[in-house]
Amino acid sequence: MEQSKVHSITVKITGVDPFKLPVKENEESFYRSIIERINGNCENLIYGASGDKPAVALAKVALYYADMLYRQTKQLQDQRILLADFEARLDRLLSAIE
Repeated sequence: MEQSKVHSITVKITGVDPFKLPVKENEESFYRSIIERINGNCENLIYGASGDKPAVALAKVALYYADMLYRQTKQLQDQRILLADFEARLDRLLSAIE
């Protein structure tokens, strides 16, 4: 299997000095898409009715993404527990039949 080359892309996020980030060639478009979404969300907060400063807007966006990740992770963990309980119940039912 061929390994993907690593590129160094320049990341420009609202309110932060540009910086270089090494990413795999096959993941570059994914990172650029994420950067675009972060900047779009920041711009909505900066130019919205409340008009946050860029650093505050970036902090709000970071908290929003952290909250989404936490909720998704918790949901997956809850589903794993439910599935494990279901499998254990099935095992008990099957062992009673045998």
